[in-house]
Amino acid sequence: MTVRELIATFRPFVQPHSWRIAAGTALVLAGTATGLLRPWPLKYLFDNVLAGDATPASARVALLLVAAAIAAIAAADGAFKALRRYILGAAGQKVGFGIQTAVYDRLQHLSLTFHDKHATGELITRITKDVDNVQTLATETLVEAGSHALKLVGIVIVTYWLDWRLGLAMLILAPILLLASTRYRQRVHAAEQEAREREGEMTSVAQETLSAMRLVKAYGRESLETTRFTTHARQWTGAAVRVLRTEAVLGAVVDALVAVVIAGLVWLAAAQVLAGAITVGVLVIFISYLREFYDPVGSLSKLAGRVSRIRVRAERIADVLRETPTVRDLPGATPAPRLRGRIEFEHVTFGYVPTEPVLKDVSFRIEPGQVVALAGPTGSGKTTVAALVARLYDPSHGRVLIDGRDVRSYKLASLRPQIAWLLQDSILFRATVWDNIAYGRPDAAREEIIAAAKTANAHGFIMALPNGYDTLIGERGETLSGGQRQLIAIARAIIRDAPILILDEPTAGLDAESQRIVRDALERLVRGRTTLLISHDVENLRLADVILVLENGRVVDRGSYRELLASGRRFADDAR
Repeated sequence: MTVRELIATFRPFVQPHSWRIAAGTALVLAGTATGLLRPWPLKYLFDNVLAGDATPASARVALLLVAAAIAAIAAADGAFKALRRYILGAAGQKVGFGIQTAVYDRLQHLSLTFHDKHATGELITRITKDVDNVQTLATETLVEAGSHALKLVGIVIVTYWLDWRLGLAMLILAPILLLASTRYRQRVHAAEQEAREREGEMTSVAQETLSAMRLVKAYGRESLETTRFTTHARQWTGAAVRVLRTEAVLGAVVDALVAVVIAGLVWLAAAQVLAGAITVGVLVIFISYLREFYDPVGSLSKLAGRVSRIRVRAERIADVLRETPTVRDLPGATPAPRLRGRIEFEHVTFGYVPTEPVLKDVSFRIEPGQVVALAGPTGSGKTTVAALVARLYDPSHGRVLIDGRDVRSYKLASLRPQIAWLLQDSILFRATVWDNIAYGRPDAAREEIIAAAKTANAHGFIMALPNGYDTLIGERGETLSGGQRQLIAIARAIIRDAPILILDEPTAGLDAESQRIVRDALERLVRGRTTLLISHDVENLRLADVILVLENGRVVDRGSYRELLASGRRFADDAR
């Protein structure tokens, strides 16, 4: 990605805070001016007081004035720096907030095909560390570079005014150091890119393991997971050390060149004093400026490496911001009315990897209000069928229709609210029971929430919780039993009041009593709704009006439970 493209990507986040950056820039100018004034009281002291014929009384007054000038310049310089740090720091935080929320929003709206390709931990790193580095570049690093550049120009101009030979000699330092840094720029960029990739892998492993801590404990795999994390952490550390080594070499080269050039410049200036070409005061200013000249030249020469590191992070963020959803509203899409729920697949072929189709020329019809079960072995495409109905993906070939219209002709914002999901692994958020049920429809009234919970057989156990509906649920619902999590998920689906319902292994992993309670709630949930039921459980399949049997991505049979049982086809475990 080119620098111009990066600038175009991040400009909208910086522009709203341009006045803060402008104020910071003005403070940079003021600070540069006060910095240039710092050695001048000393020049006056050497040339007009110590080397002159001033009386003791006038010398004391002059010394007081010099001391006051030094203190006033230092105070002004400190005030300008403090204000600059505050204003630019605030701007950086606000720019970072804008980028973070934009990246997070884009991740929310990107299609599942994008999320399928990227690990969660790696995406979290983009939102956190990458954004933090980019905001530093946008509001601090670049302004700091501008400050250094202004200081260098000011020092060279003033030195040239004092003695043109010293001014020209000082100009030798900058190009030498900048040329030296160019050699290492690409090396730093490549090393940083590898380090960021390793960091994303390490974060993904940590996120994955911590979210599955119950499984780790149950299988006693703590040491194994520590070893796995250590392997990735070691790889990241090695890559980070290579970045530091590359930067250290660059820093050593820069420091050595600076030392050699400054030594030569001091020798030249001292020779000018001995020759009577300049005064001792001018020498004092020159040596002071050399000390001031050293840091900004060194920083600017190392800036290329620093920018290269941050550019890698900026490109990772820009990749997300520039990514477009593969599933999105097509031109001419219209809002979906209240759906009746007739679902049709017409010669649908789809694969998560284009060359490996999961569904192959699938065709069927589901009438409004029907409960249709999808049966078949694992990997036969059952969940994929449900995902295509909700338009989480688009088919490679063929059409998915609801109420006689291609789902791609509906606006997504009007289609998906009319579909309710009940997943095998009921996902609950770290929030109250109330919030988790209302997730299905945030504007639901309290009476509706309670009614949904009662219909889902959840009201009783909810009221037994410490704070009832206001009880905070642990992350992913870990403070509840599997059956309780599923009942809350059913209540969430009920409150959504969607005409189409997708049940994906709704009783898997539950004990017999929990299955009975959940199944009782499901019988009420499916009434009047077009339902896709994915299950290997025979008792669940009995709820279906029609069963579609899938094998190897194709519908190989269909019929009622009794019809399929009579045909002798194996469509579920323990079917009898």
